[in-house]
Amino acid sequence: MKDPMIGQQLANFRVERLLGQGGMATVYYGRDVSLQRAVAIKVIDKRYRSDPAYTTRFLNEARMMAKWRHENLIQIYYAGEQQGYSYYVMEYIDGEDLSMVMAAYAEENALMPNKDVLRIGNAIARALDYAHAQGIIHRDVKPSNVMIAKDGRVLLGDFGMALEVSDGSMGNIFGTPHYISPEQAKRSADAVPQSDLYSLGIILYEALSGAVPFDDSSPASIALLHITQAPPRPRSINPQISAAVETVILKALDKKPQNRYQSGAQLMSALQEAFKASAPKMSLPPLPVGAPTIVQGKQPADPMPTRLVTDKKENLKPAPAKNKKNKWVIILLLLLLLLGTGGWFCAKSGLFPMAVAAAPTFSPSPTESALQPVQPTQTLIPPSATSTANPPTFTATAAATRTATATITATATATATTQPSATATIQPPKPNPTTEMIGVPTVKYPNGNNLTLFWNETSFVMLNRSRASRSLSGFTFERLDLNDQPAETLPGFRLENHRFKYIPGKNCISVKSYKDQTPPYLDPMDCAGSYSSIIQPDKIVEPEIFFWDIKEGSTQFRVLWVGEEIARCEIGAGACEIYIP
Repeated sequence: MKDPMIGQQLANFRVERLLGQGGMATVYYGRDVSLQRAVAIKVIDKRYRSDPAYTTRFLNEARMMAKWRHENLIQIYYAGEQQGYSYYVMEYIDGEDLSMVMAAYAEENALMPNKDVLRIGNAIARALDYAHAQGIIHRDVKPSNVMIAKDGRVLLGDFGMALEVSDGSMGNIFGTPHYISPEQAKRSADAVPQSDLYSLGIILYEALSGAVPFDDSSPASIALLHITQAPPRPRSINPQISAAVETVILKALDKKPQNRYQSGAQLMSALQEAFKASAPKMSLPPLPVGAPTIVQGKQPADPMPTRLVTDKKENLKPAPAKNKKNKWVIILLLLLLLLGTGGWFCAKSGLFPMAVAAAPTFSPSPTESALQPVQPTQTLIPPSATSTANPPTFTATAAATRTATATITATATATATTQPSATATIQPPKPNPTTEMIGVPTVKYPNGNNLTLFWNETSFVMLNRSRASRSLSGFTFERLDLNDQPAETLPGFRLENHRFKYIPGKNCISVKSYKDQTPPYLDPMDCAGSYSSIIQPDKIVEPEIFFWDIKEGSTQFRVLWVGEEIARCEIGAGACEIYIP
């Protein structure tokens, strides 16, 4: 059944598609038809439209936030009532909420890097300190209410349960059990500014340890645990957490508000100092913007490049080995040059009719072959001075292969010719069957889970050939321009629906243009009609989603997994194999 709000126009704002639905309101993607910009439109749920008290509180939320100006708070543009709908319009954040980012890390059994814990924590703390200075308590601080934009901004939203410090009229409103403070769990009207900081402390606990301190199938049981039980020590879950960091987190989660940090700034300053005091510092790859809660995982002692921690040892090879190989390659090339020059001179002088040609073949390590382009084969034919044989032939081949050994081979041929000649021919590299696949120049994780991408002008299909379910929010697809800069982008969470946030094994997802069906939509035989998610955006309204169609100035798109580029695909190929860890 079609949502009756889709297509409606509320004041200057046209409702175009659903973004999300909560217990008390629904949020839509819309367009400001006057200013031609994207907006988010929050509409009161139909169950509460006839409740004057809730309607008043809903609009008061908009009026309150509309007065605020802060970089970490979502901006309100407009509020009103029309055709029985109470709504307000706010800035549209192109990105993901923190719960999606944390879920992507959980899928990879990895932890958020400490610098991103600090970055996100500081942003939430600043927003809370600002709201508290205005006399407002949020009362529902949780990852799903924190937005992470693609441009790196972190914003706190959803003040629908906000309580003025002097107002106890909403004492029956209950927060989210996993993140609720003890005093709020007893009676919501008892919430104080430090209640919000307790919720922030739970988010930090989860980000650093990989789990929330209290969990149960019953919300009431979780609330009771917050009231009566001390949280498990974070180090009992993740031993890599330092004692100094644990001390800060446990203070933030003290049962008594007066014993906690009294401001967000104090909490985050203490956490930053604890990280500095920890030796060695824990380091993991940066958080994906746009991409990118968190399951337990070990953090390495040594910093690593921008990628998730895996067990793949080939990515941990020391740099000196590569430098040593490069040194030998240079020496061999110099020897070739000397041999070629000397052989030509001797043959031309008639000292002997034979010259030696060396043909080295160098096979770099898997890491190097993923980074270095395949070099062409070069054949150099130097001149000679005799009339009875062909000239000596010198062949140098450097072929990138996925082998961990380097072999040096030398071949010698000698002939003479009646006329001296000097020619150079360059031949294209031969395909390497162990690494080259449809539309993929390199494969970063050849032993990972295999997925196949198919596309034409109207549709894009993603087939999970492995048996493992993969988080859709872990993916990002980006068209590249001729300068290798991202253009159109499709974040993986856009492929999710209310039932599926993963692509199951042996299953497909599909993106189909809402209006354009020429040529027909793709339906690969391997999918067998099994689709876990199908979205149909409007290509005119949302052209940035269609990253795979042919456009002038773009020949490739890239695939990222939790912020790490894992493959590049040729748009003209129509298909591409990718592997993820």
